[in-house]
Amino acid sequence: MAPRSVSATGSRFDDGVARLQAVLVDAMLVGAALLMVEFLALAFSGRRGPTGLLLSAEQILDLLHYAWAVAGGLLIAVTWGLFSSRLGASPGRAWFIGVPEWEAGLEWSRTLRGWFAAVFVELTFFTGWLITELDLVTFLTKFGKAADIVRGLAHPSGAVLHEGLVLLVQTVFLAFMATAFAIPVAFVLAFPSARNLTRGTLAAGVAYTVSRTLMNFVRAVEPLVWALIFISWVGIGPFAGVLALWVHSVAALTKLYSEQIESIDTGPMEAIAATGASPLQVLRYGVVPQVIPPFLSFTIYRWDINVRMSTIIGFVGGGGIGYILKPRVDLGEWGEVGTLVLLIAATVWLMDVLSAKIRERIV
Repeated sequence: MAPRSVSATGSRFDDGVARLQAVLVDAMLVGAALLMVEFLALAFSGRRGPTGLLLSAEQILDLLHYAWAVAGGLLIAVTWGLFSSRLGASPGRAWFIGVPEWEAGLEWSRTLRGWFAAVFVELTFFTGWLITELDLVTFLTKFGKAADIVRGLAHPSGAVLHEGLVLLVQTVFLAFMATAFAIPVAFVLAFPSARNLTRGTLAAGVAYTVSRTLMNFVRAVEPLVWALIFISWVGIGPFAGVLALWVHSVAALTKLYSEQIESIDTGPMEAIAATGASPLQVLRYGVVPQVIPPFLSFTIYRWDINVRMSTIIGFVGGGGIGYILKPRVDLGEWGEVGTLVLLIAATVWLMDVLSAKIRERIV
C-alpha cells in the first residue's frame, strides 16, 4: 500500500492514538530485527553448547536477549519518530500517520524506511532458513530412502479398499455435520462481528470486540488441537471429530460472513430505516437479502475444507479415513497407504468439482 501524505485533519485524540500505534509497530519491527541480528551473530559465531556441539536453533533462541531487544526497539522507534522530519517516516508512521511532503514522491531506495524494509526481509529469510534447519543437499541426494514409499504408493493394495470406502463415507458426513451445525451459530455471530453494524452504541461496540476476540482465539487454535480436547471430553470417535471441526468452522464462517456484511451496499439499509423500521427489520430486509448468496458460497467452500481437514482429524482418533491411515504410515504399509491416499484424492477432487458447480449456480 502506498504511504499516505500527512494530513492536518482529525482530532487530537485520534492523532495521539495514531502516534502510539506507529511507535508500537516500529518498536515491534525494530525489536524483531535486533533479535534476528543477534540470532545470526550467534549462529555464525561458532559457539558451542554444553555437549561440545554447535548451538542448535532452539538453544540460540533460548539465549537471545528479548528484554534488551524490546527496550532497544522502543528507544529506536521513539527516536525515529522524533526525528522523522529529517530521517523520513518510519514504517509505522508511514502506515498510521503519513510521510513528510518531501518524502512522498521518493523511491523506496532513497528512503531509510525502504532500506529498513529490505534489510528486514533479508534478515527474516536467513533467520527462517536457520531456525527451520533447511537442508536442500539432503533432500536432493537421498532419494533412495523414498524409493519404497514411492513404489508402494504407485502400487495400491486392495486389502484395505473395503474398510477405506466405509470410513470415507464417514469422513464426508463428519465434515457435513460439522458444517451444518456451524451455519446457524456463525450466522448469528456474524452480525455483531460486522463493524458497519456495531458503530451506533457502546453496547454494540462491546459486542463487536467480544465477538471478534473470541472468534479470533478459536480460529487460532488448529482443528487438530480441538480434536485432542474433545477426544479427552467425549472419547475417541467421529463425534469428537465433528465437534472439533464444528468449533473451528464457526470461527472461520463468522469471519467470512462478517466481512461480507461489512462490504454490503448501505443504501437499502438507509432507505428501510427511513420508513421507521426497527433494527431487526433493517437487518431482515436490508442486509440479509444481500448476503445470502455469498453466505451459501462460503458455506459450501467450508464443507470442502472440512472434508480435507477430517482426514487429519482422524490421525488423533477423530474418526474418518485418517483413523486407519495413520497406523499404515507408521508401519510402512505403503501399498495400503497408496489406496487410502487415492480414495482421499478422488473424494477431494469430486468435492471440488461439485462445489465449484454449485457456487457457479448460486453466485
